[in-house]
Amino acid sequence: MNLFPTNATVDSAAHNIRRSSLRLALTGVTLTLFAAGANASDTRKEAKLELAPGGNITIVNGSGSVVLRSAFSGRQVVVAYTTHSEKIEVDVNATADKQRIELRSHTIAGQKPTADEAKVDFEVAVPPGAAVNVNTVSAPVTAEGVSGDITLSSESGQIEVHNMTKSHLHVRSMNASVSLTGINNTHVDVQSSNGPVHMSNVVGPRVAVGTTSGNVDYRGDCAGGGDYIFTTHSGEIDMWLPKAASVELSARSRTGSVENEFPLEEKPHPNLPPSQGRSFAGTSNSGSSSVELESINGKIRVKKQ
Repeated sequence: MNLFPTNATVDSAAHNIRRSSLRLALTGVTLTLFAAGANASDTRKEAKLELAPGGNITIVNGSGSVVLRSAFSGRQVVVAYTTHSEKIEVDVNATADKQRIELRSHTIAGQKPTADEAKVDFEVAVPPGAAVNVNTVSAPVTAEGVSGDITLSSESGQIEVHNMTKSHLHVRSMNASVSLTGINNTHVDVQSSNGPVHMSNVVGPRVAVGTTSGNVDYRGDCAGGGDYIFTTHSGEIDMWLPKAASVELSARSRTGSVENEFPLEEKPHPNLPPSQGRSFAGTSNSGSSSVELESINGKIRVKKQ
């Protein structure tokens, strides 16, 4: 069932209002939303939907943007989106049992929107623990403070995730960058073809990153006794570790070079015998976390913060 009227119009007074920040109350917390523009064709709509425990939210968007924020409490999903043309509409559907919510942007039959007209900007407040699946073509995706089973996928839109804890994060990117910051106690799985992957203070029981030609860089302590596995075919891997990092680390590049500036105690019986300039292995402090770095023909560098 479509929860919005399809022929809403916006007059000039409404545009003047949207030029300033709009505030939407979320279970006692104020979420500030900004209009995407002031064109006569801009239309902004909002809805509040209930999601059952264990429910799923799916967002499909071609271009524009998708922003996810935490609703902090309750089971209410607050949806706001802005379209920039009457040639585009958004279907908002919810099942009767409140187990699934779907937001999907699409072109109206027979219309041919320009690239700018086709953009839709979403901002969605997500209850804690909800499962969220976002799929875009070129729309950048930003997730801030959300928790749950989160899957973010984009062909060419940048993906950023900040301040996540006790969650499962799955990221798929083709050609744009992935940036993860302040991720704690979270299972992380990132796959990228050509885009770089940047990580700062990312900690979890398992952090796995794989790219084809994208570079991978990590700044943090690899804490938590987890498994950290970074692989790339032709990209480079750079890791900066603090002195207090407790890791058992191995690095190998089949045809590329490896460099280590971090103090490691050599393992007496490494899994793979070290090769000069191609691999190294060692332990820092108690070696509570396992770190494996591997590239086919790219460089690997491990440095001290």
